[in-house]
Order: sequence, then structure tokens, then C-alpha cells
Amino acid sequence: MALERREQWMSRLTLACFILGTFFFRMPLQAQDSDSLSVALDQVVVTGTRAARAASEVSASITIIDKKQLNQSAHVNVLPSLVQHVPGLMLNDRSILGYGVGPGSGGNISIRGISGSPNNRILVLIDGQPQYMGIFSHPIADSYHSTDIERVEVIRGAASILYGSNAMGGAINLITTKTAEPGWSGKVSAAAGSFGTHNLSGKVEYQSANWESVLSLNRSKTEGYRKDAADGFENTAVFYKLSHQIDSNLKLSGDFQLSDATYEHPGTLEVPLFDDKRTYFRGRAALGLTNEGDKVSGATLFFHNFGEHQFTTGFESSDFNQGIAAYQNIKLVPGQTITLGIDFNRFGGEASNENLPPPASVGLNASQQVHQTEVYMQWQQTLWEKLHLNIGVREVYNSQFGWTTVPGFGLSFEMDAQKVFKFSSSKAFRSPSVVDLFLFPPSNIELQPESMWNHELGFLRRSPDGLWDLELVVYYAKGDNLIQVDPAQTPPRNRNTGAFRNKGLEAQINYRPDAFPGLIFSYNFADVSENVLFAPEHYLKLQMDAQFGKLRVMPFAQQVFGLNNSMAGEAQPVDYTLLNVQVNYQILNNLKSHIQANNLLDSEYQLENGYPMPGINFSAGVNFQF
Repeated sequence: MALERREQWMSRLTLACFILGTFFFRMPLQAQDSDSLSVALDQVVVTGTRAARAASEVSASITIIDKKQLNQSAHVNVLPSLVQHVPGLMLNDRSILGYGVGPGSGGNISIRGISGSPNNRILVLIDGQPQYMGIFSHPIADSYHSTDIERVEVIRGAASILYGSNAMGGAINLITTKTAEPGWSGKVSAAAGSFGTHNLSGKVEYQSANWESVLSLNRSKTEGYRKDAADGFENTAVFYKLSHQIDSNLKLSGDFQLSDATYEHPGTLEVPLFDDKRTYFRGRAALGLTNEGDKVSGATLFFHNFGEHQFTTGFESSDFNQGIAAYQNIKLVPGQTITLGIDFNRFGGEASNENLPPPASVGLNASQQVHQTEVYMQWQQTLWEKLHLNIGVREVYNSQFGWTTVPGFGLSFEMDAQKVFKFSSSKAFRSPSVVDLFLFPPSNIELQPESMWNHELGFLRRSPDGLWDLELVVYYAKGDNLIQVDPAQTPPRNRNTGAFRNKGLEAQINYRPDAFPGLIFSYNFADVSENVLFAPEHYLKLQMDAQFGKLRVMPFAQQVFGLNNSMAGEAQPVDYTLLNVQVNYQILNNLKSHIQANNLLDSEYQLENGYPMPGINFSAGVNFQF
């Protein structure tokens, strides 16, 4: 039966690809924008190291999504745009719009089968600063709007040496927007679609000789698609950023973001809900001073994240996550960069639930916090202009568990101008969260950090004519000390008893010829050692991009085999095919329209057992730039 089901899904995918291929071959094509689908070896990254460096010189596996690629997407939230470009990344986008918070929410990010419940093993950063909720230590997916983001760099694999806790499966660095040109500029967007969904957004920018300023506003709402339950969502957000170039070497910048959202949790098909409404107000503020010199460069960063949550079930919380990060890159010897850094982080908050009697209310109605101080060093050395070595170590002191050490090593070897070989072996960790340590009966103040070793080999190849790039990566991740509830104890208690062994293969091709649709094709194979969510055994993605005069067509197909959508041991793996198409039309030089069609094959599937995904749905909108 499983073989028959897989053959049926392959037939559907083949039919979809045939239709797309026939369409593209029959239409007259315009030359492609050379940057539209490119992930070139010589692109400069700042996430794999704290200093700007060519991607070919960084040992980590990194995916870059630049401003042009983000601007082509019609998504209000930046996270769905990453799925098309990052091999092995799966997003639990379980709704038309919005992700929500608390048990039963979406927005869970998985890379190479590593995630967490809640999602606390993939670190999200904004301008290199960690972003997660102070009590549960997971990112708030509804806070990341496309209008606010200039560029995204994704590390696939362990990233704790540079970025500390939670970067076990990888790190997603959202780099905030910059002004495009001197004077005033901006854009206004509006869209509406199925199930009473609409989005409004606007951005105003100003640039003078030494000043840059950006203000954006976003308003999103949907009535939801579930007929058996309430699954509406609405969100209003504002973002502001101000930067001042003090002199040629010093730049001061600050920004803040506020988001006010309401999410209706629909429950499962077996237990639908109409009265589980969750409101959450999130905010963050940051201030940074960066210095750029020939011999020394770096930054000092201050950040403060905060939030308040209120559920109709009685749960209420207020949380914070704040810290200081300072680092300097020292270049005293040709080909050598030494990065020295120090991070201080304090996170925590207070939660209550008047409907929970003792002992279920353990740890509630009391302020809890954890502080962590870390120092790190990374040494990078280039030899013979081809071999790039890096060695790093991070020393961590946590107020709960004490000291831990995080080492790592990597190299990148440029075989020639078109071929690069990479190797890395690095440790990563996750500190116990406030909920792990203090809240509810499973809490345990004696928990140690989760740990993982990640080993990988990578090969990058670019054609001599620059028309295509190929990336192949094999990886092996070994996790230990995972925090899990031990049901053998009475009452059940959190303990460091879990482990996993994930291994797999990532392959991605970027093809961008002058007279044929460009494409990104990726394949990820993951062999995971436990029944984890959002970790399909086989995951294929195909993103195409073609220009027909003023018309731009961008189909995106996904094929998933062997997805576990339930932690129950008897649950059967899920296979499904998705086909989405976005069409952009340039009406005027500064006016563009789009139509987005999702799940055109009307596939019935559940990323998480009990939560059906929507069928065919559409949206349309316009974008005006000034």
C-alpha cells in the first residue's frame, strides 16, 4: 500500500512538472535577471563569521536570500520565502495567515530534521542578535515581516560557537532593511484573497548624507478556513530604524518593532475549538555601534525583547530577553582574522493561570530568570590563497548549570575558480528554558544543557560560464542530553535522557540561463533516529522563474515523502505534493500587481496530525513604489 501511495504521488508530481514544462517551452522567453536565482560562490556573507567574507571561504553550509529575491515574493511574512531557497528547511505554515503562540501553534522551523517542541533548536537572529520568547525560548514567527528585512542568511548546521544557545540545527539571520537611495522613497502594498484574508503594508525611507531612516507599518487579517472551528488571525505591526554614519569608520543605529496579534486556536479535527483565543503583544528594541577599519572591525550591540500573552484558557505571561553582545575582528597578519567576543544574556518572565490548581500550577505567579555570560574566539587563516581554516571555541557560564565548552573546526578549499570543498565539525547546545526549569510539574532545576555534534562535508561547483551552481552536502548530527519528560517518575519530570542520530544528504542546483526559465531544484534526504515532527525522509523542491515581457511567472512545487506528523508511535508517515504559482505583472515602472495561487493540486494533507491544511486558495494585490 505504501508503494502504491508513493507511485500515485509521483504521478501527480510528474504531471505537474509536465504541465509546467510544456507551458514554459511554448512561450517566448526574455533573458533572465542574472541575480534572480543565483547563489554564487563569491557572495559576501556576515553570518558564518562575524566579519564580511566570501561564501566560498566559509566552512559552514550557508544559504543566502537577497533583496531581489525577497522583493519578488508576495508573502507578508519573510519565513515562507525561505522555504523555496533553503534545502532541508521545513516550515509548519499551518494556516492561510499567521502562526500563533502556545500549544497548537504553527511557525515551527526544522532544518535537517532538527527542531524542537516548542521550536527552540533553530536560532532566529535579527542583525546578529538572538530573538526568542523569554519563558519558552522559541522565536515568535509572526514578528518577522518582509517589509522590515533586506537580506536573510541561513546557516544549516551547528552555529553555537558564534551565536550561542539554541543554534543546534542552524541559525537564521534576518538583516534589517536599508534605504535604497538618497532622499525620500517608499512603497505601499495591498492584497486580498480567500477566506476573508487581506494585507496592507507601507514603508517610507529617507536618506541624507549621514542619516538613514525607515518606517514600516503592516496590517494583516484572515477569517480562517476551518468550518468546524474558529481559526482567525489578525496582526498590526510597526517597525522603525534610524542610522547615523558618525565618520568613515563608525556607525550608530537603533531600531524597534512592535506587534499586536490575536490568534484563534482551532484545535484538532477530533476536538475542534471555538473559544480558544490568544492575544499577544510583542516588542523589541536594539542599539548598535559598529566600527570598520583595515585592521580592526566589530560591533557593540544592545537588545531587549519583551512580550505579554493572554489566553482565554486562563494562561497569562509577561517575558523578557535582553543582552549585550560585543565583538572585534583583528587582522594583524596577512590572511588572518581573529574574532574575540563576549555575550551577556538575561531571559525570563512570569506566568499565571487562575484555572490551574496545585500541583499543576508549580512555578506560576513568581518571577523567574536565567542569566548567561559567554566569551568566544574564532581564528581564521588563509593559506596559499586557496585553503581557509577556522578554529573556534565558546566558554559559557549559566546561572543554573554552570560551565560548558563549545569547540569547533572547519576548512574550505578552493580547488579552482569553480570548485570548492568544505568540511566542518562543531558542537552546539541549548540552555534549559525557564519552562524546563521552573514551570509546571515536569520542571527540574537540575537540568543540564542539551548538546549536539555536527559533522559535514560539502562540495560546491559553478559552471565556467556562470549559468549554474551545484551544492552537495552530507551531514551527521549526534544529539545528547536532550530534555524530555520522564513518565516513569511520579509526577513526571524533565530529565536529560534524550538522544538522536540524524544523517542525510542535501543537494541543490541553481540554473539561470539567458533564454530559458531559471530554476532552483533541491533534494534533501534525512534519516532521523526518532519519531520527530517536520522531518520528511525525502523532500524535493522546484522553484522556477521566467519573464515574458512584463509578466513574471514563478511556480513552486514541493514533494514530501515519509513525513511523521504525529508523535504517536502507530502513526503512519505522510506523503503529499504541493504546487503554488505566483504571477507578477509590471503595470507601470513603479506599479506592480500579483496573483498568488496555492495548493493548485488541492492536496489533502496534515503537517501536524489533526490540523488539516487549506485546499486551493488565491490572493491578489498591487505594489506601488515611490
